[in-house]
Amino acid sequence: MPSLPALSVDDPRLPTASKGRVGRLIALISDIEGRRDADGGLAATRAEVRQMRDVHVPRLIASYAEIPPEHRAEIFRSTGQSASYNLNAGLDRVIARLEQLSRSLAQDDIDGFADNLRFIEQRYGRDDPLG
Repeated sequence: MPSLPALSVDDPRLPTASKGRVGRLIALISDIEGRRDADGGLAATRAEVRQMRDVHVPRLIASYAEIPPEHRAEIFRSTGQSASYNLNAGLDRVIARLEQLSRSLAQDDIDGFADNLRFIEQRYGRDDPLG
């Protein structure tokens, strides 16, 4: 199977309405891949993100681009939605999954911060001497 092109908002195959979504995908992927992995717990998440970045989304874009523009109306006739609408719907589903993964990773950080705040409060007391 030939190598798929890297994700880029400048991909000439993308409709204008999809460029922002691809930009959001790239930002989310970069954020998730940039998270520290002190305990090795990110391996499965990173594998899923790599698969999205390297295979699933590029394949989705390639399959959209392979439809000759003069035949894209056939997608509308069969689905009731344009090919670009369907492409954006697929991109939105991937974005939703990436946002879910990002929230899940952030929750670990939030929980750790809350634990540290509780420790500080217990160790050094509250700000309010009457509380």
